[in-house]
Amino acid sequence: MELVIALALTGIVLAAASGSLLRHQRGVRWVGEVAGAESQLRPLAQMLSAELALLDPATGDLTPGLASDSTVQIRAAIASSLSCDSASGTVTLVPESRSGIALGGSSRAPEVGDSLWFFADTLGWQARRITGIARVSASCRSPALPTAAALRLSIAVPMDMPGATPVRITRQERYQLYRSGDGAWYFGLSDWSVATNRFAPPQPIAGPFVRRSAGVVTTGFAFFDATGQSVVPDGANERTITRVRVRGLASLVARPGDARLDSVDVALGRSRAP
Repeated sequence: MELVIALALTGIVLAAASGSLLRHQRGVRWVGEVAGAESQLRPLAQMLSAELALLDPATGDLTPGLASDSTVQIRAAIASSLSCDSASGTVTLVPESRSGIALGGSSRAPEVGDSLWFFADTLGWQARRITGIARVSASCRSPALPTAAALRLSIAVPMDMPGATPVRITRQERYQLYRSGDGAWYFGLSDWSVATNRFAPPQPIAGPFVRRSAGVVTTGFAFFDATGQSVVPDGANERTITRVRVRGLASLVARPGDARLDSVDVALGRSRAP
């Protein structure tokens, strides 16, 4: 009889402990899912912040007619430098320095089809299409630099560019919300391809997300002007946009039907307050 009573008490204790353990595991899993859902937008926010930091909304860096709640197309700066000299149809950038402070930098290698922008004192930023790229050995008088490897760019329309002119190289990029084969929504990035004359398929950056909640679109982009007023892009008012909001609604597996909404605001660089 004592053995039976001991076994019964042991069973009660084990059942209570198992229930507590299961509740604890469910709680830990739910907290982990909430944290994971709320961090989904972070990679996209970091990339957008780096890209938008160099843009000027007043000059059309946010491509007119191609901004919506599911798409942001920008003129992304992939390199910046100074001109060393220019000839008919070519521009040589300052040589690469192996010592001292670099006068230029790039996040990606320039390609044929990219745009070369140069700053003209009276006209502001002017653009030329890059038609050829060559690596040469060159020296520079203004700014004074010794002979070293440099990029020489062929351009579609010749122009006169003095030495030490600020230049930047841009390429069209598209951030977009798209539906994958698994039915979920992802934010992806596409580069423009000159070879195919179209954007490459988007590469996923963040997701998966839920597009709608209670019939309202909750995942996507929203736009605001310098006064904080909402802007609905219409092809003519993109130059007034100074801030982009990215929103993402992520579902929680631990609680079917429940979801977490997260959002991040990113300011266009030339519109930031000093």
